[in-house]
Amino acid sequence: MSNQKPDTEQHGDFPQGLKGLAGALAQIDHQFVGVVCILFIMGGMVASEAMMSMGMIFLAASAVFNLNFPDNMRHFFKHRALVALMLIFVVYFVSGLWSENTAWWLDRVRMKLPFLLMPMAIVSIPRLDRQVYLKLLYAFFIWISLASLHSLALYLADYEAINSAYREGRVLPTPVQHIRFSLMVAFCVAVGAYLLRERFVWKYRWERRLIQIVTIFLIVYLHILAVRSGLLALYAMMLYYAALLVWERKQYLLAGGLAVAMAVAGWLAYQYVPSFQNRINYSLYTFRVFEKQEQISDLSDARRIGSLYAAADMLKSHPLTGVGAGDVRDATDAYLQQHYPSLAGFQLMPHNQFLHAGASAGIPGMLIFTLALLWPLLYRRAWRDPLLTAFYVLMLSSCMVEHTLETQLGTAFFILFALMALRYLDEPHAPRQRNAAWKL
Repeated sequence: MSNQKPDTEQHGDFPQGLKGLAGALAQIDHQFVGVVCILFIMGGMVASEAMMSMGMIFLAASAVFNLNFPDNMRHFFKHRALVALMLIFVVYFVSGLWSENTAWWLDRVRMKLPFLLMPMAIVSIPRLDRQVYLKLLYAFFIWISLASLHSLALYLADYEAINSAYREGRVLPTPVQHIRFSLMVAFCVAVGAYLLRERFVWKYRWERRLIQIVTIFLIVYLHILAVRSGLLALYAMMLYYAALLVWERKQYLLAGGLAVAMAVAGWLAYQYVPSFQNRINYSLYTFRVFEKQEQISDLSDARRIGSLYAAADMLKSHPLTGVGAGDVRDATDAYLQQHYPSLAGFQLMPHNQFLHAGASAGIPGMLIFTLALLWPLLYRRAWRDPLLTAFYVLMLSSCMVEHTLETQLGTAFFILFALMALRYLDEPHAPRQRNAAWKL
């Protein structure tokens, strides 16, 4: 029996009835399809969850209907970072063995399906070279900047009413859930810095000045939006950049100046940005009221704190297995009903992604989840790439105060940009593809 691989041009090794199908598959430019799918996912993050899902589905289909599928799968299973990401799905899937609420467990499994499918699908893209990668980042940067500009316009149009709403814990209108949107805006600050570092322009030299102006605008907008998750991510990334200046370039004065600028920016925002000031005051008020347990049912921060106590209790009661991903929400409500009755009934989950994983699958599951989440950053010293590291700083800071990966948008945001970075950094090691590469 011949060991020769199929010839996608002559199809001599295919049975007669499959030659037509093989010829059709050989005509598919999988890089073009992959780039379009990525753009769909990016666009869907702001415009439509259905659009986001379509991008993921078509990318997975591109991986399956691919004459290079066997080679791609061999490359995938040799890529430890991609395989590790699949373990996040496995942790939640296995916890179904001891979850009583099967319907909610299936919902959690559905939410984690991208961790199973996307790492395999991303290798169907023949190559993600520097120009393609930077142009995709640039497209996302412009897309989120336009959405932020629209959000700011809505704020200015109803300035007094929205500032007043911040005293009650609400925020200005955003195209999608405000916490996830603030993370995307913060990431675009890092993208702007990365594009400047790489001296990227699409066509014109003046684009570099545009990138600088838009990056500063996004920093200002984040302080006006005043979502703590986004601000925490922004300041955490700034600390990382300050450390990078010291580590790589020994620029101690510049790093110190950046740290001082961060502190001054926070002080100025509190003094002169009403939405930011009202948000800070609201948070301080919540902590004071929570200690006395007075009128806390309407305070979103009180619910967050209560959910963390519930997660700690689940870990203490079920340290090896957790309660199962399907029962985390019910167990949280049961704990709150017993200890903080006014917070019960809101279908809360632990506002910490690591505690959520621990409550779902115990301490062993939490450790596997954490290792799987971090592995792409450690694989082949990928942490040397400043954008990927900044992205991880952002995501880890968010996971400490939110169940970031328990929403479709949060999952898509993490998995897409982590995989894009891996595919870009891993490109020299990718298997040879048989269809011509397409350039953006």
